[in-house]
Amino acid sequence: MTISKLVFALAATSLVSTAAYAGHSGSPLKNNAVQRTVVPMKLKNEAYVTGNGFSTALPQFAFTPIDSGTTLNCKKACTLAAEATAQMQTGGADWAICLLIDGADVECQYQGVQSGPSSFVVGNASGSTTGGIGDHTFQTQLYTESASATYQFFNMHYSVHS
Repeated sequence: MTISKLVFALAATSLVSTAAYAGHSGSPLKNNAVQRTVVPMKLKNEAYVTGNGFSTALPQFAFTPIDSGTTLNCKKACTLAAEATAQMQTGGADWAICLLIDGADVECQYQGVQSGPSSFVVGNASGSTTGGIGDHTFQTQLYTESASATYQFFNMHYSVHS
């Protein structure tokens, strides 16, 4: 076997093994990673939501909520802010993270489809809007144009600023 054939064979093997090693959780840590379900943690006028979709399939051309929604309260006129990070296997298609406050999109941008051999990508979004006195509901949705996209880890930070 020539050296160039050997190098090619080793490179091809590493590409195949990387995706298999990552597993369904989206982490190269395999079973050493702490896999939590959705865990909202409310602090003073802010909440953190962390979870793992465990390769849950996403419907094509649909906006899919990945958290149940978090309600925070404004005591006076305020700014409502949301930040989200999500990990996907995109199936090679465009995808987006959409942030909703009181049912209205405050941010919804395509994230792109570039990925390495594991096919995992991570996207981030943040947005804010003004709010009046009372309760306000925050939620994050994923959108994909793929028929085979799945999602894994996600983390959101929702907050109210007076």
